[in-house]
Formats: sequence, structure tokens, C-alpha cells
Amino acid sequence: MSTRVRGACLCGAISFTIAPPYRWFAHCHCSMCRKHYGSLFGTSLGVANAAFSWLEDTSEIVHYCATAAFERPFCRRCGSTAPGASEEEGYFNVPAGLLDASLSARPRSHIFVASRSALTTLDDALPRHDAYAPGTDLPSMPNRAPLEDATLSGSCLCGAVAFTATELPRRVVNCYCSLCRRSRAAAFSSTLLVPRETFRWDRGEARIRSYALPPNSKYRTDFCADCGSPVPIAAGSEAAMLPAGAIDTPLPPLPAVHLYVGSKAPWYDIADAWPQFEELPRPERLTEVLR
Repeated sequence: MSTRVRGACLCGAISFTIAPPYRWFAHCHCSMCRKHYGSLFGTSLGVANAAFSWLEDTSEIVHYCATAAFERPFCRRCGSTAPGASEEEGYFNVPAGLLDASLSARPRSHIFVASRSALTTLDDALPRHDAYAPGTDLPSMPNRAPLEDATLSGSCLCGAVAFTATELPRRVVNCYCSLCRRSRAAAFSSTLLVPRETFRWDRGEARIRSYALPPNSKYRTDFCADCGSPVPIAAGSEAAMLPAGAIDTPLPPLPAVHLYVGSKAPWYDIADAWPQFEELPRPERLTEVLR
């Protein structure tokens, strides 16, 4: 049986295969990963250049550089974080959420836990490191300073898009469906809901791009055209849906709910005790769990 694993972005314009062994497989909690993935943390594998192959033309990849030395590429069409050259020479950094379910490897550590979101509960037994794991000779990632001038504020990685809300969310909604995994390129998406009337754009609304799946699907993702970071979806609903990774305001721990766990990636385990649903809750419970 082949050990190669296929991966692709949400729209399919970017696809590739990888093969073991993997130099790293880690959950990263740095503030830059949270913004670029739009989730509570990003998860990636280190794949040797010789074990990585593109399957499609790479012309749809935007090569955004978050720092002088660190590239965070993304798909121009759908915004999914894409594989990119690692700072560690000879390796690609591959977002795990893009990979098919055939991936048999499992994460080995949490890194940059000193920067983690207060919304993240670390209940597993994986090793934890305040920065990179020992033995990794790479510069530490800078943290973005939180903003404290509004009840709730957020922005994309490059800062072109920013928003505020005057009401705090009550819950973190984590979704494990295959669409959210590919859209965020992460183990799951993490979304905060606030009433639409409490939300406003502060800048950059014109820089937002949207990608919607073909007709008969309601799935849509919005992202910054400059850096690819997921941004809120605020139109067409009573609630504005905010990517948890985009939030700049320090928040207290919040209750969570896990949706579509029947589609969860096999390499990720849910270790907390918050409610889990195979798909969506029954209609009579939907409002209750999403409030």
C-alpha cells in the first residue's frame, strides 16, 4: 500500500502529495498561525522536499511573507493556507487540514503554548513547548500585540482588515467537517458568534474576497486578499461569524461545542468534555448550543 497522502485546498486549485517520514507534526499556538489559519491553532507537518510533489499548476498560490524570513502562502481563489518552503532548509511546511483521511501519522507536540489563546484547552498528553521544540534551530515567532480599545476587536494577519463588536461571544463553535478543515487548513474551524447589529468593519472591507462552493451548497468562506487570513462573515444572517484566530482582544475561557465530529480527521483527538455532535444538533437544540 502506498504511503503517499494527497492534499488539496478547498477549491481544488492547489493539490499535492506527501510521504513520510515527517520532520515534525505539531500544533502551533503562535499568534501569527492563529490569524493565518483563522482557528485556535495551526497544525503542520515537516515534509522533505524530495517527498513532496505538486499535482497541479501552482499559479493560484499567493506567496505572502508575514516576516522577512517566513512565508505564509495561500490559495488566491479560496484562501486556504497552502504548503510552503520552511525556514528549516530542505523541508516543506504542510498544513495538516488539507490532507486526506489516509494520513496515519499523529501530532507529536504543541509549540508556542506561551502564546496560546485563552479559548484553547490543552487536555491531551502531548509535550508542550513555550516556543519551538528543543533541537529546532529557528528564530522565535513574534507575537502580535492585542488591541484593547473595544469590547471585541480583531484583524487579519497583515492588518488590512479590521473589525469590532460591542458584545462578547458566549461560546466557541468548533466544526470538524471536511469543508472547514480544508478551508482553515487546520484540524477544525473555531467560530465566535455575535449579534449582527453589534458588529462593524473598521477598515479593509474592500480587501475581502469570498469563495462559495457550487450551487446547492451553502458553504462560503471570506478571506483577506492580501494575506489569506479568514475574516468574519457578517451578511445574510442574524449573527456575525468571527474566526476565533482573528480576535485581538484577550477573552476569558468560554464553553465550547463540537460539530460534525463524525467527519473529524483521524489524527486529531477531542480531549475536553464539551458537547459533541456527529453532525448538527437536532433543530430543537440548535439555538441552545449555538447561543
